[in-house]
Amino acid sequence: MSALKILFLAVVISTLVAGCTERRANKSQVKANKSQIELDERKMKIADDYKKCIDKSSNEEEMNKCEAYRKEADAL
Repeated sequence: MSALKILFLAVVISTLVAGCTERRANKSQVKANKSQIELDERKMKIADDYKKCIDKSSNEEEMNKCEAYRKEADAL
């Protein structure tokens, strides 16, 4: 084979490999984004539960029970 053909094949192969690597990186980023969205949704649900609990609480003891929601959200 001539040097030009070898060079052309090397460029084509390296472009294909780079494309596959980029797709894998994009797929990983999509998974990370999805996980972050799920985490944020979980935190919002806990915050809503906390707010409802505080709104229903009539004394200090009940409010202390609501703190479990806040601590759960902090742990995430």
